[in-house]
Amino acid sequence: MGEAIWQELSGVERNGRISEYLQEDNFMSGEFILIIDDSREIVKHLTETVLPNFGYHTMHAYDGKTGLEIIRDKEPDLVMLDFNLPQMTGLDVLQQMAQESLRTPVVLMTGYGSELSAIEAFRLGAKDYLIKPFTVDEIVETIDRALVEIRLLHDKAKLAEQIRLLKVEMSRQNNEMRTLSNIGKALTTLLSVDEVLQRVLEAATYLTNAEESTIWLPDDEGKHLRPYDLQTSQRPDVEAPILPLADSPAGEVMQTGRPLRQASMSGQGMKVKSGYFAHAVLYVPLQLRGISLGVLGVSNRSAYRAFSKQDEFLLSFLADYAAISLENARVFQATDQALAARLEELNTLIHITQTITSSLDLQEVIRLTIKQVHDSWNIEASSLWLLDESTQTLRVLTNVGTAVEELSKIELNIDQGIVGQVVCSGQPIYTNDVFNDERHYHEADEKTGFNTHSLLCVPLIFRGKVVGAMQLLNKIDGDFDEADLERARAIAAAIAIAVSNALLFDETESRKQQLESALHQLDNARLP
Repeated sequence: MGEAIWQELSGVERNGRISEYLQEDNFMSGEFILIIDDSREIVKHLTETVLPNFGYHTMHAYDGKTGLEIIRDKEPDLVMLDFNLPQMTGLDVLQQMAQESLRTPVVLMTGYGSELSAIEAFRLGAKDYLIKPFTVDEIVETIDRALVEIRLLHDKAKLAEQIRLLKVEMSRQNNEMRTLSNIGKALTTLLSVDEVLQRVLEAATYLTNAEESTIWLPDDEGKHLRPYDLQTSQRPDVEAPILPLADSPAGEVMQTGRPLRQASMSGQGMKVKSGYFAHAVLYVPLQLRGISLGVLGVSNRSAYRAFSKQDEFLLSFLADYAAISLENARVFQATDQALAARLEELNTLIHITQTITSSLDLQEVIRLTIKQVHDSWNIEASSLWLLDESTQTLRVLTNVGTAVEELSKIELNIDQGIVGQVVCSGQPIYTNDVFNDERHYHEADEKTGFNTHSLLCVPLIFRGKVVGAMQLLNKIDGDFDEADLERARAIAAAIAIAVSNALLFDETESRKQQLESALHQLDNARLP
C-alpha cells in the first residue's frame, strides 16, 4: 500500500513538481501541520520530504489518542488525519474534537472506495479529504483549500493591527519630519565644515534633550577618532583627547555602522573615555552611500535619563542630513582650494613660459628650464633630451639630480628606453613602477648610480615635429598622475618653442660667422 501511495511522489518527477511549485510561489509557509497516520512511511515522506519543501512545519503521531493530545497542547494550523487508524479511528478523533470544540481544520486521508466515510467526516467538521494514492498537486491544493479560512482570519487581524500602528506611526512621524526637515534645510545651506558641525551639535542636543553632544571624526591614519563638541569649537587652542578606533564605543559604531545605546544609573555611570563618565550615551554613524564618515553622539552625565529608541531614530535621521551637509561642505571647500591651486599652476606656467622664452642663448634656455621645472615640481631629478635627426639618436642637453658627467656620455638610439619611445611615438608616458617596466633603459641607472622609481616623459614638439623630450624622475610627494601629465605637456610646449628658437638662433649665428669669415678671406685675397 505504501509503495502505491507514493509511486507518483518519487524520483525525478516528484522533485520536478516540487521545484515547479517553489518557483511559481504556489505555497504558503510557516503553518504547522500535524500528520496522524499509522504508516511510518507515509508520515516520513510527508514530514521530511513533501511538506517542508513547501515551507510548512510538521508534527506527527501514529495513533489517534496521541494525535488528540498534540492537538490540545500544540494547536496546529491543520491536521492531516488518516481514516483507518488502530483502536481510535479517524472518525473517532473527529467526534472527540467536536465534543471538545477543537476547531483545528482537518483533512481526512482515506482509501479508494471510502467516499461514504468522507461524507460522515464532513458532517463532523472535516474541511476536505484526500483519496489514496494522492499526488503532490492534490496535497498542495487540498491544504490550500483547508487553510483558506484561517489564513483570511489571520490576515484580517494582522492587517487591522498594522493599520492601527501605521496611523499612530504616521502621526508621530509627521510631527518629527517637520522639525527634521527644517533642520535639514538649514544644514544643507551651509558651506563651511565648522558651521555644519556646530549646527549639528546644537540640533542633536535639542532633538534628544541631551546634556552634551559630540561628533567624532577619524584622523588621517584612520586609527583614532577626534572629538568635536561645542566646547572645543569655542576653544580651538585646546587639544581634545582622542579615542582609539579599535577599543571605544564610538569606534565600534564607526566600524560596524550600527547605532549604540547604553545606560548605567548606578554611581558615576559608565566610563566613556579617560576622566569622562555618563549615565547614558547614544551614538549613531554619519554615513553617506554606505561609508562611515564619523560618529554623532549625545550623552547625559548628570541626568538619570536613558535614551530611547525614539531618540535613536531622531538622531539617526539628523545624522543622515549631517553626513550630506558635511560632505557638501567638504566638496565645496576642496573645489575652492582646487580652483586656487589651479590658478596658482596657471600663474606658474605663465611665469615659466615668460622666463624660458626670454632668451635665445641655448645654454641659458636649458639652464632656466631645469630650474623652473624643479621649482614647480617636487621631484628628485629631471633632464632634457635632444633628437639628432641625422643620426636618429638622443643625447642629454642638461639634467639635474643625476651624475651630469656620466649621463652626458649616454647616447640612445630612438628605439631605446622610454625617452626613445616617447620621441618615436610623439606620445607621453608615465609609470610609477620603473623597476618592472621593460621599456626603461636600466643601463642609465647603472652608469649614473641613480635609482629610478617613477618616471614621466613628454615629447618636445615644435610645429608638429618632435625635437626631443623632457623627463621627470621620482616624484617625492606621491605618484605621477594625469594632472602631472597635463602640467608637463603645457611646460614642454613652451620648452620646445624656446629650445627650437635657440637652436635656430645658434644655427643662424653660426652661418653668419661662417659667411663673415668667408667674406673676410675673400677681401684678403683681393688685396694686391
